[in-house]
Amino acid sequence: MKFSTRSSYGLRAMAKLARYYGQGPYSLHKLAREERISLTYLERLMAKLKKADLVASTKGLKGGYELTRSPKDIKVGEIFEVLEGSLAPFFCMTEKGKLICKSKGCVGKKVWQRLMIDITKSLNSFTLFDLIK
Repeated sequence: MKFSTRSSYGLRAMAKLARYYGQGPYSLHKLAREERISLTYLERLMAKLKKADLVASTKGLKGGYELTRSPKDIKVGEIFEVLEGSLAPFFCMTEKGKLICKSKGCVGKKVWQRLMIDITKSLNSFTLFDLIK
């Protein structure tokens, strides 16, 4: 299983906002330049994060993005789920980890379920605060 650049870039952007938490909006142009992420790509990522209410945006000269909650309250798993979609490792599982496999002879069911539990648990064991302290 591989995660895409959406998670990598999104996590970097969110960590930058976490470092700046409480100081007002952070310019997306500045963030893109500092993190060496395409502004267009970053705009798409931030739109998803905004829709999930992880970030808020402010327009204008001093505008930008900021976290909607404390870095201590935002789990890495939340970010990955927003940007990647379901973390289910196989098609026979829902995003909540429920098995929906129709095959009676599938020997991998237990493996996929355990993998999903372990991935989710690992990602949710970190908050943004853990990444910046």
